[in-house]
Amino acid sequence: MSQQFLDLRLSQALNAPTASVPIGTEFILVGDIGLQTVIVANTPMAANVKVMLSGTVAFLSEDDTDTNISLVIEKNGGDTFGSGISIYAELIQPGTNGNTTLFPASINCADFPSVAEVNAGQIRYTLFISAPIPTAGEVTLVGPATFNGIAAADN
Repeated sequence: MSQQFLDLRLSQALNAPTASVPIGTEFILVGDIGLQTVIVANTPMAANVKVMLSGTVAFLSEDDTDTNISLVIEKNGGDTFGSGISIYAELIQPGTNGNTTLFPASINCADFPSVAEVNAGQIRYTLFISAPIPTAGEVTLVGPATFNGIAAADN
């Protein structure tokens, strides 16, 4: 069975460790892509679309910080967490042991969108991050922060 390439999108929030964004208990948007599916919309191939999502985030936990980091990917939502359908969630517990720690995390996720989602012509995916448990120290998102997606279909 041959594959039909549909789209590839890249989102880069931070590209260097010199940039940083504080992470709090509220989710913040760090990746946003819209994968085009219009080429197979309303065809028999619409039932055979698959999406591969990947990304990398790195965060810094300061001394005496005991924290959890939540990463969530939503489908067809907006810029606000909870507005889409959650398709991936990961809870990271870096365990700093009282040390300042730079912690990179990789994300890999697959999605098999419905025919209705494919027929809409575009599927939006968003990546959010938070530190859901308040901490004594500060947790910061540092570069890199990337989010990527590829859509393909079988014929």
